[in-house]
Amino acid sequence: MEHFSVIQSICRIGLAHDDEKFRKQVVRLRDRLLKDGSEKHASTLDRLLAAKKREVSLAPSRVEVSRAVVVGEELTANVPAPSDRETSAQLADIILEPGVGDVTPIYNHDLDAALEGIAQEWNNVSALRSLGVSPSLSCLFYGQPGTGKTLSAYKLAADLGLPIVSARIDGLVSSFLGTTARNIGTLFEFANRYRCILLLDEFDALAKMRDDPHEVGEIKRVVNTLLQNLDLRANIGMTVAITNHELLLDTAIWRRFDMQVQFPSPDFVARKKMVESFLSPLSVTDEVSAAISMITDEASGAELESLINSTKRILALQKLKSIGVREIFDGIRAALGRSSLKERNSLAHDLCVDEGTFILNVLNDERFSVTQNSLAEMLGVTQSTIARRSKRHMKKTA
Repeated sequence: MEHFSVIQSICRIGLAHDDEKFRKQVVRLRDRLLKDGSEKHASTLDRLLAAKKREVSLAPSRVEVSRAVVVGEELTANVPAPSDRETSAQLADIILEPGVGDVTPIYNHDLDAALEGIAQEWNNVSALRSLGVSPSLSCLFYGQPGTGKTLSAYKLAADLGLPIVSARIDGLVSSFLGTTARNIGTLFEFANRYRCILLLDEFDALAKMRDDPHEVGEIKRVVNTLLQNLDLRANIGMTVAITNHELLLDTAIWRRFDMQVQFPSPDFVARKKMVESFLSPLSVTDEVSAAISMITDEASGAELESLINSTKRILALQKLKSIGVREIFDGIRAALGRSSLKERNSLAHDLCVDEGTFILNVLNDERFSVTQNSLAEMLGVTQSTIARRSKRHMKKTA
């Protein structure tokens, strides 16, 4: 669709004001785009609709807080990104409005508390300074892929009212001796000049252990330069580093970060909330979302979203007149058949290949209270069939 980017911006601004009438019009637009076959544009509006309604009234106060802590010039669209002075390779991407339109992350309780702690620090600058300290200006996010680390960094930037300078590893790292270290210096010099969050994704590519016998001497120069620049930036601006491989990081790196936040795979409660969010606009009962949460134990948030999206594609292609509990569960089963998750989760495996074992294990799982009637509805059979299969399987395993 021509000028869709303008339409997207209008929708984003309108939705931020939490106007229900405006929201309904965006829903109508999404549905019409979907009907006309513009699935990509419809999906974009879906993400905007699913995003948490931002409270515009909070934005000015948070920006004021960030101005009191982070110094530097204003970063605008007219400022060119830093680049390698010899190859002109771009060293970073500049995101002026991070988090706008993104889906709100869903966390485990402990992770939610850790990230909320960062926001509380920034909203209580005076109290911290009265005791001679400042809000945390450096955070290391680490954990398995797909657990929401990058999304959380963007949300943090949006909450603090700061743009992001996101390092481009492909531009920073060079095969020429000394160039990578020089590029790191150029990147930090740029970030230190402007009010921003410096985001170092795939951080392990720059901060590997200097005593690794498989690394050449150049890595020591790179890490030393990185450490020096992190120290120089410590009282200037916010830095967030992200890694999936924390065990590869040099030991000296860790103490350069005020906060070190581990991102675990989502627990049962978080997965249940994710299922309900990802399934939108479809809706399910608590028992169904809990059952899917059990089946997806060990899944990351990204894996769970991928599974649900695959399920929705399967259902859409079937062109069903109505989509109920049974259809959704059939879609989940079909999507699991294409996923590696069934090899890591026994319930997922049983759902795909041994329904009798699946029924018995679900009914006897202490984490989840499900009635035979509810399970029968999910599997598209009668309650008596569930009871009969359960008894039959208990005899086989006795």
